[in-house]
Amino acid sequence: MAAKFEIEKFNGSNFALWKLKMKAILRKNGCLAAISARPATYTDDDKWNEMDGNAMANLHLALADGVLSSIEEKKTAKEIWDHLAKLYEAKSLHNKIFLKRKLYTLRMGESTSVTEHINTLNTLFSQLTSLSYKVESQERAELLLQSLPDSYDQLIINLTNNVSTDSLVFDDVAAAVLEEESRRKSKEDRRENSQIEALTVMRGRSMEHGSSGSHKHGRSKSRSKKTFKCYHCGKKGHLKKDCWELRNSNPQGNVANTSDNGIALCCEAAISSENRRRSYISHDL
Repeated sequence: MAAKFEIEKFNGSNFALWKLKMKAILRKNGCLAAISARPATYTDDDKWNEMDGNAMANLHLALADGVLSSIEEKKTAKEIWDHLAKLYEAKSLHNKIFLKRKLYTLRMGESTSVTEHINTLNTLFSQLTSLSYKVESQERAELLLQSLPDSYDQLIINLTNNVSTDSLVFDDVAAAVLEEESRRKSKEDRRENSQIEALTVMRGRSMEHGSSGSHKHGRSKSRSKKTFKCYHCGKKGHLKKDCWELRNSNPQGNVANTSDNGIALCCEAAISSENRRRSYISHDL
């Protein structure tokens, strides 16, 4: 099964590029000759009419509705082609000057891809060629280099130092610029990956440090509790209010259950004084 090729329908803009694609379609279908004058040697009317009808069908299908209506009354492929060329292939001096000014002042932005920029240049070359102004390969290469942004200065120096002034080839220069763009993208990707890895490591260390600090804080609290000394039994590891010996010796709760050492000592001294007074009274009796 033959492959099917389609092109964007011509809507009145960029006729030069559409014409180039359209010729390729007609050539592939074996009917390119139909858009030109019939050769005198082509005597078979049936074959010519068949080829002409095939060319007309391809042209009709490649035109937008607004353009198609303007060629409705045309009877041959050549009539259609000539009509479109007359309307849209403006060969005026004004149009040529406009395209040349656009070409020679074109500058590639830092954010523009090299492929997109080269396509723009090729479109301008094609449009000027259709206006009988052909830009040669050497000049095309120079225009490409001079339209690059400042960040490509070193590449321009390398290319112009390694060749003679009259041997620059557009395709070779375009390939070198595309290779440079690819190298820069790879370098940028490596830099971004390194930054991501560094950020991941920093986050991991931060989390590890936080976990370790929390664990150390818990252990410090545990160790600090072991340094407490009971003012009742003199042993370490608990406070007087938690002293087991004190609780066993005072089941009535005579000793105040408080963490304030000063108040507890005063209460204990008062109880001892009262016990001694009772003992004296009992002895006297």
